[in-house]
Amino acid sequence: MFLPQLPHPPRSGGRIVTAPLVEGLAKNHEVHLFSLLHGEQGEDEGKEFLSRKLAGVHVAPGAKRFDLPVLGQSLFSRYPYKVHRFTQPELAKLAAKAAKKTPPDAIHCQNFYTACYARDLEAFRKVLYQENFETRMLERWAETAGQKVLGRLVRLELKRTLHFEMECPFWFDRIATISRQDEDAWRASAARFPETLRRFEGRLRTIRPSVDLDYYRAARVEEVPSPFPDDGRKRIVFTGLFGYEANVDGAVWLATEALPKLNRDKYSLWLVGQKPSVAVQKLHAPPDVIVTGAVPDVRPFLLHADLSVVPLRIGGGIRLKILEALALGCPVVSTSVGCEGLWSSVDPPIWTIADTPEEFAAALESSSALSRNREEMFAWVAERFSPARFVEEMEALYCGKS
Repeated sequence: MFLPQLPHPPRSGGRIVTAPLVEGLAKNHEVHLFSLLHGEQGEDEGKEFLSRKLAGVHVAPGAKRFDLPVLGQSLFSRYPYKVHRFTQPELAKLAAKAAKKTPPDAIHCQNFYTACYARDLEAFRKVLYQENFETRMLERWAETAGQKVLGRLVRLELKRTLHFEMECPFWFDRIATISRQDEDAWRASAARFPETLRRFEGRLRTIRPSVDLDYYRAARVEEVPSPFPDDGRKRIVFTGLFGYEANVDGAVWLATEALPKLNRDKYSLWLVGQKPSVAVQKLHAPPDVIVTGAVPDVRPFLLHADLSVVPLRIGGGIRLKILEALALGCPVVSTSVGCEGLWSSVDPPIWTIADTPEEFAAALESSSALSRNREEMFAWVAERFSPARFVEEMEALYCGKS
């Protein structure tokens, strides 16, 4: 299994997807994990934890989020920046050595930017799992990035990412997307690439992820004190990595366009997550907006909040933060983009969807006043996103049953 980062501890979107899968597979299979290290808190603990559960944990240093040497290398390449950032020769050598010693039955790559590791390795089945159809996310970002330097760079990366996401399916026997919307978007983009579209026939499908249901039971954190002051305000929480462009855009939009339409003395917005960008740090203005930075555990924030919000305007895939909030019994307000892939006309949402600043502000006011049914919210998540179901569907891909 090739992952962009260690799946433990599962504190961010990507890790929340991969942690239950890796641990579930390890119960019945010999799993060798290959991952990059990014100098983040908890990596040593994560490696030690995984080493006790897996047949092998192989790691190599990863590049920084914005790495100038990697950026320079990518500017003269047909491959996008993320592929260069996450494809490290040291990790590829470790994989080649391990595959020679113990030929793998199946190879799993998480996201397109780890796909190069599988290209030159042999296995009965090679599977690519996409948390996002990156081209779609970049298309949305290009719409809001303007015409200056950032806009030009985004459009360059969009072009290279599109071509890479049309090329890499030929290296895999099966491809799975995290949502039906991403699958449909990938197929639609492939209409301009007939060979890729043919490659998708019988190979591309959607497999929803899972969340650790036991970890997000309210009973696990009920005795933890509330992290909020007792000031009579409604607490609105937005969780995530606040160096990630989609979260930065959403936080700024929420704080500057939607929140001012409310009575500011009645609400506090809490931006809870690590690595806040400069733009997010500038929003910090207690008691109206609080930027916490990294916290040891987001669960107490979600358990004691009046609302969890997902104000995203760009991005793709599935927002697992919605499932985390619902599992802990916290009502949710999201934009349409923020909750893509989680509901359909035959399986409607149990949260509120709003897209304009006026609609979002009104939804915050009305939803924060509603009574909540924690058991009903948890049951909704458990019925659709259980780890056992996720592992079973992925095993079918590895074993040639699907």
